[in-house]
Amino acid sequence: MKLTHKAIDQVINRLGGAYKGYLKPRAPKQFTIPLFEEVASHIPDIPAFISCRLKPDFPRLRFQSPLVVVGPYTRKIAGEKIALDLEAQGMSVTTRVVDSNRFEEVQDLVANAVTRLRKIEVPPKVVLSALDARYGMIQCGRKTHDIVFGIGGGTVIDVAKYAAFKLNLPFVSVPTSLANDGFASPFSVLNLGKDGVATLTANTPMAVVVDISLIQSKDSGYERRMRSGIGDLLSNLTAIEDWRLAAREGKELYESTSGYQSKSAAYATLKRCLEEESPLTDTSFIEDLGCALIASAAAMNRCGSSRPASGFDHKFYHAYNRLQGFDTTATHGELVAVGALISSQAHGSYVKELKEVYAKIGLPVNWQDLADLDISRQELIQAIREASSVKTDRYTILEALGAERMIESALSVLDE
Repeated sequence: MKLTHKAIDQVINRLGGAYKGYLKPRAPKQFTIPLFEEVASHIPDIPAFISCRLKPDFPRLRFQSPLVVVGPYTRKIAGEKIALDLEAQGMSVTTRVVDSNRFEEVQDLVANAVTRLRKIEVPPKVVLSALDARYGMIQCGRKTHDIVFGIGGGTVIDVAKYAAFKLNLPFVSVPTSLANDGFASPFSVLNLGKDGVATLTANTPMAVVVDISLIQSKDSGYERRMRSGIGDLLSNLTAIEDWRLAAREGKELYESTSGYQSKSAAYATLKRCLEEESPLTDTSFIEDLGCALIASAAAMNRCGSSRPASGFDHKFYHAYNRLQGFDTTATHGELVAVGALISSQAHGSYVKELKEVYAKIGLPVNWQDLADLDISRQELIQAIREASSVKTDRYTILEALGAERMIESALSVLDE
């Protein structure tokens, strides 16, 4: 922030109770990990648990006016109890429900959280794209909240995280789904209307609490969410292959620690899936998956971009999503899993292992599986051709081989 605007923002909010005793939010490359992450089961009082974990290192840490962001369904699962637990600590809690990842949801949260001098905005410190500059202006002015809790699945977390980023407030992530690694990453995937669905740079969550008892469910969509999370994580394997390829071609620098962290998390999950009889319902596996997704997000934090977890697989996802008007039957994790399978065939790496895991847990391995997700052969081929227009600064196997060779790889691996 500019010095004068930062001074105004700090003075106003310190007088109002915010900005007292906590480290200000850190963007990627400035702060690589949350203050703490926890994966456990049946945590009786999540706010008390967070307070207990933070106070030894930050004794002056105080929050009195939390904003709790939930979804219509996750409010009942965990939001209401966490809000009550916060109130039991004497806090003034505001709960807001979001039901989509539209940018308007973020704007609504931000507008209702600023009471004075709301016209003062400053650019974000980290800008990785033109969209970051357009949508990421930081809101100064008197805030009615001093911390933001995001409690829910990917949609809720992404909206809450980006609202916290724009308000320059710390963010606590409490996921109720492991469908992707976004709950611990410094990025938000939002529907920007005319600009489509895009990944925007946010801040690293201050804390991440994964309570396995909130993840496990008997509802009809549970196993699909788990499959999606596994698919999203396993795509790291081919994303790293792409990153190494870009480095060999002199297109990018490869960061070995970030790459190793991302690949290790994915490969450990691949092995567990091959070894476990019922990975989708095994509590031990779910705990390890939560840790692996956090490790994947931490690799992105360390690197300062999504590169350790995004290659052709995510280009394919974005292209297909755009061609379908951002209204798809397949989930994010299912689509990047398909992209990873095609990429693995093109790279000549992990094909056998991925197909075995996909078949075991229910991710698509052939054309019939794709048809069940309403993905036709023609649509898949078109998405591969269009993928080169996505993240044009990111060199992958697609750019190395060309669209027609990638289509040949897709036909080959899906026809088997």
